[in-house]
Amino acid sequence: MAYTILLTDIDNTLLDFIAGSHAALRETLEAHGISFTQERLHQYLTINASLWEAYERGDIPKEAIYLTRFRRLFEALGVEADPASVNRRYMEGLRRNIFFMPHCMEFLDAVRGRVKLYAVTNGDTLTQEVRLKNSGIGAYFDGVFISEQMGCKKPEKAFFDQVFAAIGPVDKKSCLLLGDSLTSDMQGGRNAGVDTCLLGHVESDPRCDYVVGDLLEVLPLLG
Repeated sequence: MAYTILLTDIDNTLLDFIAGSHAALRETLEAHGISFTQERLHQYLTINASLWEAYERGDIPKEAIYLTRFRRLFEALGVEADPASVNRRYMEGLRRNIFFMPHCMEFLDAVRGRVKLYAVTNGDTLTQEVRLKNSGIGAYFDGVFISEQMGCKKPEKAFFDQVFAAIGPVDKKSCLLLGDSLTSDMQGGRNAGVDTCLLGHVESDPRCDYVVGDLLEVLPLLG
């Protein structure tokens, strides 16, 4: 099947969010007199991942992630700080520290004009808009869909219903969803009724239609 519409995640699919978040966290901790260590990185990642999983399940609003993650981290470190201001500094760091996934630009150059390309993301609106602009990849998209602006999120069917309503009548068999997350992307694709491609995993997985280790491996699937 040669797909002619590609819905793609942004973080850890096109832009290396892990590298950017590590750099932003280092800046944030050091600004508060805390040295950046692998142990502290692991503490933050564990807290942050659990909150994002709760958000994807619908247990907490997104704002709770931003207010809670640094409160928990700084409590664990025995440091007093306003979690809201700490989070603002961290988010500013995310917007400055932009890194690309391997072969990102080569991939985008190859798909330009070949398929309709749409970004689908659960990220913070301002952060994603700034990163898309400053990285230069925003110009490649035919449309960008950010959950904060839509009142729903991946993997909810309602999110993708809005996407398809916006881009017009399409044959879902011609659509492929590309992402790195089994929970928000692959499950989202299943909820939406489109085929899915998981990036960054080397073993096959029954929860998706394709598994690739590099963006360039997606190209043979596209029309």
